[in-house]
This record gives sequence, structure tokens and C-alpha cells, in this order.
Amino acid sequence: MTTDPSAAMETLAGRLRPGAGIRQRQAVLPDSLRGFHQRLLGAFVTEPGPPDAAVVGRLAAELELDPETALAALAAIDLVHTDPATGTISVAYPFSGRPTPYRVELATGRVVFAMCAIDALGIPQMLDRDAHISSIDPVSGQPITVEVHRGVWRFGPPSTVVLDGRTAAGGAGGRVADCCCPHMNFHIDRAAADAYRRAHPDMTGMLFNQAQAVQAAGRAFGNLLDLVNLQEGTP
Repeated sequence: MTTDPSAAMETLAGRLRPGAGIRQRQAVLPDSLRGFHQRLLGAFVTEPGPPDAAVVGRLAAELELDPETALAALAAIDLVHTDPATGTISVAYPFSGRPTPYRVELATGRVVFAMCAIDALGIPQMLDRDAHISSIDPVSGQPITVEVHRGVWRFGPPSTVVLDGRTAAGGAGGRVADCCCPHMNFHIDRAAADAYRRAHPDMTGMLFNQAQAVQAAGRAFGNLLDLVNLQEGTP
């Protein structure tokens, strides 16, 4: 790929319609960048930890891409972001490269972290894996768990709901990590979610019941990863 990063950013960003989701953003990528994006996502379960600069470089080289240019293109459409100090992937929706309140333990024992509640529900669907999700209600601090086994989802407590919120952080083109993820939370019940909304009057959003949240996560992430032979690394 010979295009400079700024040109790649303008070209890819120009193909997106306002409010495009993760799948729509991935769809505008040329085949090589789409493959790079999918390999980065897969690396969260095949590598010992979040992909670092060495892993990124190796995956880019396999596709004859320049890693800096490829990462700039993915960042331009808000798919992947790196830690500027280390070069490690810090955001690759649905994965977080840093610990968050959304811990996802796959049936193999591998532990990863999600960017938000919807992303946490999306990881098992994207990977086609059973999983145990651990989180908290940001209002009460009460633990919340989600189990998925052979497509059956169980939430604890049973009254759990998911708030899909958004603020104007970063303006209309702000990163999802900044304007949405901090407000896409599990809550123990509707009353707790309403209390959170009252405490954040600048936030807009909608409340999902459990089935709606699982479906929304599936729509966002279910088809992002087509690497069918992932071999998970050390937990």
C-alpha cells in the first residue's frame, strides 16, 4: 500500500455515511485492509496480550502493508487506535487493550476486555464462543454477570438492562470510545439506568432489555471476523 496516511484517511472517511456502525465502517475498506483489521481482532485471542507493535508489524507484512499507513487508515474511520507511547493496540472495537469494567472470559479460559457493555456481548458472538462476562452497575457498584452457553444467555441479576448512551464528546466525528463507550453500561434494573441518565443530562440514548442488547451486539459484531480457525493463546 503506497498511499500516504493522510490521503488514506480522507479517502476512507469520505466513503462513510453519518452514524455508520462498525460493520459499515469495515465494509468501506479495501480487501487488504479488511484482512488486516480482521487479523488484528483475531490477535486479541491468538496472542499472549493485546497486539503490540511487533505483532502489528508482522500482520501488516503478511499482507504487504506498511503498518503505519494501515493503522492510520483504520484510525481514520474509528476502527482501531494505538497507545502512542507503546504502539500497542488500545482500542479495536469490541476489544480494549486495557482493563475495563467489561471482563470477558471465554470458555477456553482466555480473558479479554471489552470497550463497553454492547461490545462485551458482541465478543462471544463474533468469536462464536461460550463466555462469562463480569461487569458492574456504575450507579450502585453492584456486580453484574452474563453467561452465554450454546446460544443461551443468562443475566444476573435477572432484572439487568443495558443503556446505550451517547454524548457530544469530540463533536459529530468523535470517536465511539469517547462519546459512546463510557455510557454504554450494564445496569441492575431500569431504575438504576434512569438514575444514571438523570446524572448525565447531556447524554442521549435508549434502554435495551436483554434480548435487544444481545441482538444489537450481534448486528454490530457478529460478522466482523471470518478467521474460522482461531487458536487461542495463553490466558
